[in-house]
This record gives sequence, C-alpha cells and structure tokens, in this order.
Amino acid sequence: MTKFLLCSPKRCYHQPMLRTAPTTPAPTRPIPGRIGAVLNVLAALIAHARHFAATATTRVAAQEFATAAAVFGTGHLPTLLHRMRRGLHRALALHEYLLARAARGSNLRFAWPPCVDLLPHHRPPARPVPAPRLAPLQPRRPDPALLGSDDPAASRLPTPEELAAEVRRRPVGRTIAYICMDLGIAPGLCAGEFWNQVEKTLRRYGGSLRRLCQVRARREETFLRERDKSPDTWHIDWRDLRPSTVRPALGCLIGETPPDGLGPPVLVPG
Repeated sequence: MTKFLLCSPKRCYHQPMLRTAPTTPAPTRPIPGRIGAVLNVLAALIAHARHFAATATTRVAAQEFATAAAVFGTGHLPTLLHRMRRGLHRALALHEYLLARAARGSNLRFAWPPCVDLLPHHRPPARPVPAPRLAPLQPRRPDPALLGSDDPAASRLPTPEELAAEVRRRPVGRTIAYICMDLGIAPGLCAGEFWNQVEKTLRRYGGSLRRLCQVRARREETFLRERDKSPDTWHIDWRDLRPSTVRPALGCLIGETPPDGLGPPVLVPG
C-alpha cells in the first residue's frame, strides 16, 4: 500500500531522517614542481649545515680540514661555526617561505633576464631614467656573507624578522647564493648532480654564480695570508679536491646523505 504524507504549510507530520555526510579533511595542495626542486636543494644544504656543526670539532685537527676551511677564508673554528649558523637560519627562513607560497598555490617564476649574455634583439626595452631624488640615498649595508672573515661586520647574525623580510624581498636564487657563501659551498666539495642542481637554481631564480666565485677567490687569498703566518700548515695541499680528500674533511660530499642520520627531511613530492 502506498503511504501518503499529510503535510500542511505550517507543520509536517512526517519528515525523513537527514543523514549528514562524514566530514573528510580538505586535500592539501601539492607542492609545485619548481618549488619542490628548490626545497630539495635546501634540504641538502640544511643537512650539510647540521652535519658540519655536529662534527666540526672532531675534524678540525685533521690535515684535510684545510680543504674545507679555504672556502671560508679562515681555519678559525668559531668563525666557521658562526657562518654555518647564519646560513642554517637563512635556509630555514627560505624553507618556511617556500612552503607558505606552495600552500597558496603560487609557483616560482624564472628570473628575467637570465644570467647569460643576451643578443640585442632579445633584450627587453630600456626603462626610462627616473627623476633624481631630492634627498640622497643612504648607502645600503652589504650582506655579512659578502664580507671577509677579518671584517667585524661579517660576524653579524640577523634576527629572524630580518631574515624573513630578506627572503621575501630578494629573489630566491640570490638567497640561495648567500646561503652557499655562509655554508662554504664550492663545486669541488659537492656531489656532481647536487652542484648541477645548485647552479641551475642560481641561474633560474636570480642568483649570481659569478659573485659566488668572486667571494670564494677573495676568501682563498685571505686563507693564504693566514697560512703564511703558520708555515707548519703547508704540509697539506688544500687545493686537492678529490673525493678521497673531501670526505675526511667533511664526512661526505655535500649533497650526499650524511652518515650521522642528519639527512634531508622527507618532502612531499610535487
């Protein structure tokens, strides 16, 4: 028998039971591919900084340690650890910025123009010259990563707020370059594939490989002057960048998984 529902405009004598659908958590956004590639580079840099800080005191007495100290410009361990700390904080600030950007669904854009020589017909049109300012501009303070180890300002550690502001303001590639300067990253100290990723990141996102090489050359000159004062340190060739020399100095090549368990964090693939 068919049952009819007797309803009125004001009252319904029978209403079906409403079932609410189970609540499911909203799916998280996948990390865009370009941000994921930079995060992988950052993960290896962060792992290297933690590994170096944890094992430097036991490796500083090794003869091969001069190979790693030359890219810092000094063999003074407190100065090296201070630069490592600043580079680690800078890398963590960039890591948080990239994760926040990925959560918004915003990917990275390639820098323009790229860091290569452009033909005249490929160059963008020249911008109009702005009118001169009435008040003189204040000289910008150079980043501590660009300064030599003998400069007192080179030991300055920016606050977390300053690092967060710098990461938002600067191109990603330039921040990566400053991290590499603080962490003493050089091609001969890295695994080949990892250095290719670093170089690609610098070229794509506004970093300057030429400036990185210039800073390294200045630091090597400072390191030579420091070693001249201690002739007993010349029994090791610090220019020897074979893996058999770099591994005793650092524990592993930069970009490899450190043997102490301080490996790169697990990242969500994009």
